[in-house]
Amino acid sequence: MRISIRKRPCLSRTFSGVAWILAALLGTDSGAAQSPAVGPARERLKQIQVHSPALDRNLLGDPADQPVSVYLPPRYFTDPGRRYPVLYLLHGYTGVPREWTDGYQGMQLDLVMDSLVAAGVGREMIVVVPNGRNKYFGSFYLNSAATGNWEDYLVRDLVAYVDSAYRTLANVASRGIAGHSMGGFGALTLAMRHPDVYHAVYGLSPCCLGLLGDLSQSNPAWRKAIALTSADQLSPDPQSLEAFYVDAMVALSAALSPNPSHKPLLVDFPYRLQDGHLIGNEPAIGRWRTAMPLYAVGRYQANLRRLGAIAFDYGENEEFSHIRMATARFSAELGERGIPHQFEVYSKGTHGDHIRERFETRVVPFFSRALSGQ
Repeated sequence: MRISIRKRPCLSRTFSGVAWILAALLGTDSGAAQSPAVGPARERLKQIQVHSPALDRNLLGDPADQPVSVYLPPRYFTDPGRRYPVLYLLHGYTGVPREWTDGYQGMQLDLVMDSLVAAGVGREMIVVVPNGRNKYFGSFYLNSAATGNWEDYLVRDLVAYVDSAYRTLANVASRGIAGHSMGGFGALTLAMRHPDVYHAVYGLSPCCLGLLGDLSQSNPAWRKAIALTSADQLSPDPQSLEAFYVDAMVALSAALSPNPSHKPLLVDFPYRLQDGHLIGNEPAIGRWRTAMPLYAVGRYQANLRRLGAIAFDYGENEEFSHIRMATARFSAELGERGIPHQFEVYSKGTHGDHIRERFETRVVPFFSRALSGQ
């Protein structure tokens, strides 16, 4: 069994209060690079659209043609006989693909990847950044009767398109998936469900692994979410942490416990009010527990053993209590079953202030080791 819990020093940014917490969780960064990017790397960062039959006619009316960013490595056009492993990279709640390509702490995906390859830190690979944002600001990358079949889109439609359109090594040993926050949840969930598609997985500060801490009934935002009477009451630009929670609770419910007949939001919440108190709402809360990775380890342990490499982390100053609690317990569940994995609590990190650094020093080296290549 391989479990590592390490602390290491990190550079810090100066943010405080709700504004920074929101910026961290929403996947936005005021330090994102604004200067135009030039050079051959930019020519290899493709912005495309992929049609997904899995998303056709979803009840939220989101388009079946989805934006995708594709990074092609330095030798892609100069060595036409070469094929490459593929990393699928998922963004966080309310984010878009640009968070990875021109966002987190000024990160420019193509320039970062090229520099890591040149330094010998990372191998050449294709990196695919799909959109996971819908009208509820986040799909959580799952199939849903309310929001559409995002899981099928990623696992079936997108992988098939990328393997047909680019010179990939179209086999499971050469395919990995990673993501931050909502993307970390999506990466871990999809990998444990589909070891025939992904060989390795890395979750950066993965949210929503278990119904604990600030996702439990102790969070007063559940009362406001339950009281909503229209989707128009959601906040595309929340100005408080409570407003953010309300949005996320609706989006999570749409992903984990959709109910197309329960208008206007098309969801069943995991909690309901009874005599002024929040209590578990069956069967919705049972559906949450079935879908969340923390409670699914036993059910999917055979799948988890098939994965070639599993890793996840969070910063020791993580603001969201459910991430601290559920991620540690997820590691413990894997450990009790002897499932090899790497788990790191890194020094001084918050939810979103070290994403670029983690990508450079942990994620790319991890997949460079884990994925097979030519």
